Amino acid sequence: MSLVEGVADYNRQHSLWQPGSAVLVACSGGPDSMVLLDVLSRLAPLYRLRLTACYVHHGIRAAADAEVDFVRREALKRHCGFAWQYVDVPALARREKMSEEAVGRRERYRILRAVKRACGASVIAVAHHGDDQAETVLLHLLRGSGLQGLCGMEPRRGDIIRPLLGFTKAELASYAAEQGIPSCHDETNDSTRYHRNRIRLELLPALTRYNPAITADLNRLSDTVRADEAFLKDCTEQVYRDIACPDHGVPALDRRKLLSQPLALQRRLIRRLWQEATGSFKDLPFHYVEIIRALAAKETGKQFQCGKACAYTTRTAVCMGPAVPRQKGRR
Repeated sequence: MSLVEGVADYNRQHSLWQPGSAVLVACSGGPDSMVLLDVLSRLAPLYRLRLTACYVHHGIRAAADAEVDFVRREALKRHCGFAWQYVDVPALARREKMSEEAVGRRERYRILRAVKRACGASVIAVAHHGDDQAETVLLHLLRGSGLQGLCGMEPRRGDIIRPLLGFTKAELASYAAEQGIPSCHDETNDSTRYHRNRIRLELLPALTRYNPAITADLNRLSDTVRADEAFLKDCTEQVYRDIACPDHGVPALDRRKLLSQPLALQRRLIRRLWQEATGSFKDLPFHYVEIIRALAAKETGKQFQCGKACAYTTRTAVCMGPAVPRQKGRR
């Protein structure tokens, strides 16, 4: 099966796009994104896709000025639309005291979504592949992630689709060589200054010496955990509805029923309570979860400040309300 046929099959499995869709293709001019652009352009007549390539200039590399024109030419050659935007990532990173890596990612997706709206696209296609997935799983593992982090990237999440996620970088390189697809080289990908680059350039090669199939095994782990996580999430939602106490004025769970659940569900239910109370899908730190779980077993009236919320107990429930303002100390 050719890569084009493989991507078409991957789309059928994961419903990445619908016939007649407008798709924004994130294209940096690198080998992976150029393969993505080429493959989608070959599938466009079959699915009646309207493609627009989008280049985001991060203001980090002088070579990006020429890459804008390169991606424009390659897009037009494939009868695709083209858009680009500039953002000064180094200046933003300095002002916000964040890493260029984090700011660049945030700004890239902000711009992609703005362009998506402007051109009427329904989804944004990005060129993440199986090797990227392995890096992502390792990155989350090193950060101490739970199962959710080990899920890695999904073939589709919201308006982001990843048509190449089921393929290796070697397969993409082979396709690029066969088709004579030109690309640009981003020298920042060679720098170990960035955390993800160190994983790709140092850690994965080292692990490969212990397990030559480490990339495939990490992708398999991600697929397995993602299915398990989806099942556990559904279970959590069902139990959460059953033990919720809607008459407390704030999100609350029945203490006795919460503590009667298996440990894994107790932890998930507390995270779900936090999400409802704060509207945040940022994970609650593990030690916070354990403190709140212990709080549920104690006498009435105990409380714990956890970021933007406050957990406290009543006679029958564990509640999560707004954070209590700190009292200013007297002079």
